[in-house]
Amino acid sequence: MAKKTDLISENKTNIRKNRRRIFELDAEVSTTYAELMLLLADIEENRSLLQRNFTSAFMGNRSIAIDNVNDLYGCRMAMLEALEPSSDVQNNFKVRMSNQVRIEQLENRTDLNDTLRDIATKMIEVNQMLQSVNGLITEANESVVEQGDTMISENADWADGSIAKQMRKATSNANAQFVKSNTERLDKLLERANIAEKDANDLVNRVENDTKGILELGDDIAKRRERIQADRERVVANQRRTADLLIKLK
Repeated sequence: MAKKTDLISENKTNIRKNRRRIFELDAEVSTTYAELMLLLADIEENRSLLQRNFTSAFMGNRSIAIDNVNDLYGCRMAMLEALEPSSDVQNNFKVRMSNQVRIEQLENRTDLNDTLRDIATKMIEVNQMLQSVNGLITEANESVVEQGDTMISENADWADGSIAKQMRKATSNANAQFVKSNTERLDKLLERANIAEKDANDLVNRVENDTKGILELGDDIAKRRERIQADRERVVANQRRTADLLIKLK
């Protein structure tokens, strides 16, 4: 009887210890969850900033810059076509220069196509990664749904009296085994929680650095837009000079 009483007391003490550890661990897990949810919000904000930078750089700056270059090539071709050679040598010069300008333009367009191909490849990789993320979310959701289904059935059994039957059949030895199992599970959970907290802190620092870099890139894109727009004014001036030259040559 003394041994049974000692075991009951020991179980009671260990259960209280586990309850305290559960309370502390619950607070740590909840904190990590909140940090990770905020982290995901920051990551999503960074993705929006990256999309803004992409739109500004690709659809904005790039389009204007390409128009500038194409207009400048147009000016060169117009000036060459307006030349009036007076000898075969001069005619060869005119044709040769026209070919040279066209080759330069083709080289430029080929370089742009290479860049577009690289951009498309990277975007495919990004989309594949996003698809993988969606897969992880879907799997996580399904796991939660399955857990809910299982708990609904178990709760129904409990409500029908199964949990009361388990309590009436409980023994000190069985309680001791489950208390030990709970302690071992808590040890593993604590280790996982510590790793998760450390990883979360590392990710926070990484995202903060990413945000800084993204914002700096946005500033660079905005400054480049100013340069491109200033170049546009110079291109227009170049077109006017070309037009004036064509009038003089006529």
